[in-house]
Amino acid sequence: MWLRNRRSLSVLSGISEDLLVSSSIGHEIGGTSHAALVDSLVRTNVVPAGSRLEAALRRVDRGDFMSPLFRASKERYANRPLKIGTEATISTPQHHAQVLRALEPHLQLGMTAVDVGCGSGVLVAAMAHLVGPLGSVTGVEIVPDLVTFSIENLQRSLGEEVAAKQTRILLSTGKKDLGLPAGSQYDCIHVGVAVETKAEAERFLEYLKPGGGLMIPLGGLRTEQKLVKVRPAEIQKGTNDMRTPMLDSAPVEIVHETRAENLERVEKALVQWREDFEAKNGRKPTRDDLTGNADAHKLFQDFAALRK
Repeated sequence: MWLRNRRSLSVLSGISEDLLVSSSIGHEIGGTSHAALVDSLVRTNVVPAGSRLEAALRRVDRGDFMSPLFRASKERYANRPLKIGTEATISTPQHHAQVLRALEPHLQLGMTAVDVGCGSGVLVAAMAHLVGPLGSVTGVEIVPDLVTFSIENLQRSLGEEVAAKQTRILLSTGKKDLGLPAGSQYDCIHVGVAVETKAEAERFLEYLKPGGGLMIPLGGLRTEQKLVKVRPAEIQKGTNDMRTPMLDSAPVEIVHETRAENLERVEKALVQWREDFEAKNGRKPTRDDLTGNADAHKLFQDFAALRK
C-alpha cells in the first residue's frame, strides 16, 4: 500500500510558471560564466546575498550538468531550459534557484532529500551541498540513460568520493514505484514531474517526514501548471483542500521542528561526524578538529544553543 498512514495535503504556496520565468527579471539572469550567472541571481534577489544557498550554488557549476552538445556552448549559463536528452531538459537556473530557496528550511545540515525526475542531477548536487556531508540526497529517474548521465555529472561536480557518500541515483519504473526503500522517509522531496490530481500528489506523502517539505507541479499537460509547496496536514483538522495562492501574495508557511526534535537531529549528526572522523583518522577529534571543520563547527554551535 502506498499510503499506510494517509495524510492530507494543505497547500502552502503556488508558483505559476510565468512567475518562475518572469519577464520582469528573467532577462537579467545569466552570464558568460557560472560565477556571472550566480552574480545575476543574487543581483536580482532570486538568491539572498551571503546566504547558504548562494554558497551552494557557487559550488555547483551548471556547465557540469549539460549534454556534450551544450557543455562548451555559451548557452549553458543562459536563463533558459536546454535539452539533455531526446525529450528531457535541464530547467532554467532561475527555476532551480527559486525551488531551492523555497525548500531550504528542509535542506539543513544532516537532513535527507529526494529529487524525483532528477534528470541531469544538478538539483541533487546543490541539495548535497546544503545538507552537508552528514546528510544525503537521492535522485530518482525513469530514463536509464539519464541515470548514468546524472551519476557521471555528480562525480564530475562533487568528486567521486563525495558523490558516492552523499548521493545516489535510483532507476524508477514510474510514479507508482519510485524505487525508494520501503518505509524510508525524507525531510525534503522535490518532484519535477507534474501530477494532475491531489490524489496523485498525496502518494508522495508516504515518504515525507513530519514537518518535511514537498514541492510538486500540479496540473495537466494542456492546463497551466502550478508549482506548489505542501506539507502534511493532520487529517483531524479537516484541511483537505488544494488552494494555490501566488507566492507574492501568500508567504510560504514553514513547519518547524520542535526544539527537542532539532536537538536530537543535531546530536545525531555530531555523533556521525565524530564516528566518521575516528574511522578516517584513527583517533578522537580534538576541539581544533571540530572548529576547523565548517560543518561540524556549525553543528556544535547549534547543539550548544539548543542545550541552553
